[in-house]
Amino acid sequence: MRNLIAALLTLAPGAVLAQEAPPAPETPPAQEAPAEPDVDERVTTTEGKIASIEEQLAELMSAFSPLKKLKFSGYVQGRYQYELTREDGIGGFSRFAVRRGRLKATYTGDIVQFVLQIDAVPTGVTLRDAEATLFVPGTKQNMSVTLGQMKWPFGYEAVQSSSDREFPERTRVVRAFLPDERDRGVRYSGKLGVFRLSAGLFDGNGINYPGSVGVDNDKEKDVIGRAGFDLKWISGGISGWYGHTLGLGPTDAYRHAYERSRIGADLQLYLDFLPLGATALKGEYIRGKSYVSGGAEHFGRPASGWYALLVQNIGLSNAVAVRYDYFDPANGTPALTDPRDATRPASTNAIGTVGVTAIHYFGEHLKVSATYEHPMTATLAEARDPRDDLFTLQMQARF
Repeated sequence: MRNLIAALLTLAPGAVLAQEAPPAPETPPAQEAPAEPDVDERVTTTEGKIASIEEQLAELMSAFSPLKKLKFSGYVQGRYQYELTREDGIGGFSRFAVRRGRLKATYTGDIVQFVLQIDAVPTGVTLRDAEATLFVPGTKQNMSVTLGQMKWPFGYEAVQSSSDREFPERTRVVRAFLPDERDRGVRYSGKLGVFRLSAGLFDGNGINYPGSVGVDNDKEKDVIGRAGFDLKWISGGISGWYGHTLGLGPTDAYRHAYERSRIGADLQLYLDFLPLGATALKGEYIRGKSYVSGGAEHFGRPASGWYALLVQNIGLSNAVAVRYDYFDPANGTPALTDPRDATRPASTNAIGTVGVTAIHYFGEHLKVSATYEHPMTATLAEARDPRDDLFTLQMQARF
């Protein structure tokens, strides 16, 4: 009996431990390796990624599409000038200058164009062009109406960009009849085949009228226009201007409305028959009343002038130009002497200027020109022609 009880006590703890022990983990069944996608699945996945990228790219293109129609351009003209000292000791200089520093933004849409151009030089920053243009629908941009500040539609040289001109400055006759070349007004422009027409209504005083810069000093408006043609190898036109300007003349007690008018004709001929390179012949004639000279407007005074220009290209990188311009500020009045000094010519005497320039192009964006000009003032009796020859070395960079 005693032996049986001892055996039961020996076996009981093992049974309890056997019941409390956790069961042994079962071995999971072996998993099969995932099958690789077939070719069709891979192609479908790739096409989806490409479509997503294209959608994102289209959104970016849509956001930046207006910038494709916006163009920035500009140029800087740095120069050195030397003028001979006159015999009477008056005048003459040697100086460095920044003549022009232009920055222009142009946005062109289907029926709209925006133009804004400023000129930043040491004397300050000024507004040159500010144009809002509507292209007449259905005309393929061949007809437009512009409102704002723009160039007068008159002649050839006044409209030509200073960055394209061969000589550093415009001719004396153009500077007198069209000072600063710009004004505020409204303009219509159109072309049909080889024919060109541009005309508008303007304040008439320009943007730098003496004594009232940027502000029209009267209610008078001037009508200005040019009708021309362009056959590529030859082009030209006839220009007209009619209006009035209010001011005090030499004998006026009150402001008087003086006639301000011009009529002009221009012609450009482009030839390519010399082995050296292309040849260009350009000329223009202007006659009218009232003009600006010496920082003042000469009311009602008749004047006239013209210029002829020959440009010969030498290869692709060089050119030589010769220009003669003539301006008669009194339109046929005989030469006189200065009433204050008989040895000087009068300010109304005609002036003819011979100029020669040599140009070298360092690629598309840089050109250097060296120009010499010899003005010849009409003289009478003991009056002497002033020694006012001018040498200009100019470097122009553009983009």
